[in-house]
Amino acid sequence: MLFYERAADILGRLERRQGSLKGLTVGNAYLKAEEKRKMYAVLCETLKHASALSIVIERSGLLEAENIDPRLALVLTHDLLFTRGGLQHQGADPKLNLAIRKHKNRLAKELERLKAELGAESNADLVPAHLCDTASTFRYVRVNLLVTSVDAIIKAFQDDRYRLVDLGQAEGGPMHQVLAAKSRVFACDPDLNDLLVFPPGTDLHAHPLFVNGSIVLQDKASCMPAHVVQPAPGSVALDACAAPGNKTSHMASLMKNRGRIFAFDMDQRRLDTLVQLTGNAKCKIIKAQCTNFLDVDPLDPSYADVEYALLDPSCSGSGIVNRQDALVDSYIAIVNPGGANDARSSETRAQNLAEFQTSIVLHAMRFPGVKRISYSTCSVHAEENEGVVARVLQSQSEFGLAAADQVIPTWPRRGLETAGLTKEQAACVVRTMPEDGTNGFFVAGFVRLQPADIASTREQLAELRAARQKEEEARPKSAAYASSALDAKKAKNALQAKKQKQPREPRQPRVKAPKQAKEGAVSTMREPLPMVVASGAVIKSKAKGKRKPKRRVSVAITQL
Repeated sequence: MLFYERAADILGRLERRQGSLKGLTVGNAYLKAEEKRKMYAVLCETLKHASALSIVIERSGLLEAENIDPRLALVLTHDLLFTRGGLQHQGADPKLNLAIRKHKNRLAKELERLKAELGAESNADLVPAHLCDTASTFRYVRVNLLVTSVDAIIKAFQDDRYRLVDLGQAEGGPMHQVLAAKSRVFACDPDLNDLLVFPPGTDLHAHPLFVNGSIVLQDKASCMPAHVVQPAPGSVALDACAAPGNKTSHMASLMKNRGRIFAFDMDQRRLDTLVQLTGNAKCKIIKAQCTNFLDVDPLDPSYADVEYALLDPSCSGSGIVNRQDALVDSYIAIVNPGGANDARSSETRAQNLAEFQTSIVLHAMRFPGVKRISYSTCSVHAEENEGVVARVLQSQSEFGLAAADQVIPTWPRRGLETAGLTKEQAACVVRTMPEDGTNGFFVAGFVRLQPADIASTREQLAELRAARQKEEEARPKSAAYASSALDAKKAKNALQAKKQKQPREPRQPRVKAPKQAKEGAVSTMREPLPMVVASGAVIKSKAKGKRKPKRRVSVAITQL
């Protein structure tokens, strides 16, 4: 797929919410290394100007004249009008570029007309105000304790001309003033002892400490679950929905690479990312398994020693507020004005997610050895957060909420009382919001209050299996496989595993037996045979060097 066609395909995936902007560009395995940053930059700028470009394209009649995909037209028009070099040549379709260039004058006139209507003096003035704001969240850096120490990393940054500031002595002014954007300062996080905080917009992706795995770039809120579950070194833990693996590697860091972590995820590609990421972080105790956590048998002897469970299941992602998400949301509102804010569909999705999240927590509680659980989401919706906690507490009696002093005690923002929790219970869970300098997040801790009831667990599992089997039998046979993405993934993974277990035997070369020529027969064979060649025939020389011209001739041969 060519560059602009690939960009249009990514726009389509963003419309369908099939990935993030950074994940589909910088994290895209199908893009060459030199294309990833270029694709990301082109799409960021295209999305910023999408509202103006859409008007220009519509007024110019480009879509009707060339009959091209609107997404493709959006990217091409951006590069034609907004970049200094114009349309890209490398990896692009020259015929398509030529067709778009024919409309440059018309497009340019419509752009100037729109700027005059809006009072815009430059192209930058066409970007909506809510997309001009720089990132307000800080850059958080988690120290990988498997490789180094916090003190060593602090010294390394100081040697790199970063200045350490004390947030405890800066209470007179806002944190954003102390850690001003584009300044070379940093501080130790006041709540998490293995975290450093840098000004918003600090780019450390190319820093040697990140490249060699000494630090992990991870949002503060995302670092909270591992500190809430508190896995002890030498213990056994599980991560139910583990990919891409930052929280898994954080647990390994706190466990000092002693013990074992079972990491489950049903997506093989995401699990491959986890294996690579945790390998870079020097994690040695993680056992990755491609399976649905709900299909794992808690009574399997393999998991008898599991004591800690980190649960971060799929959620609405409503708490992730960053520049890329704002760009995508703005673009979707342009191309699909009615679908972006469909309250009814959002409410239905939130209910379905809450049911799934509740089932994940209750399943983790069926592991008889588990004594501590962290549950987290990157959502700000009460139904996915306090609502799930309330459901879980009402559905069983073996676990209760961990005390407030065991769940990031220095963090001031706690849970909501209006979602089925009492004031005391709400104080035991943690919420974060963008105004706190981090993404919106929720974390709760559960601790075992009563010994596991194995007989009851066995009955629950039998009921769940029977209900699932009944549900599958009720499906139409023609849609038995297509109705569930999980079934398709499981079948694909089983097929891949089978192929790996049965390696191919080396293929034996086929050898043709030479045909016996009869005396006086006519042949066109090129193989060297003992023969007498008629005069005038030209044959291929076996001598090294320039080939002689060859022509096929029929010659009479005589068996010697």
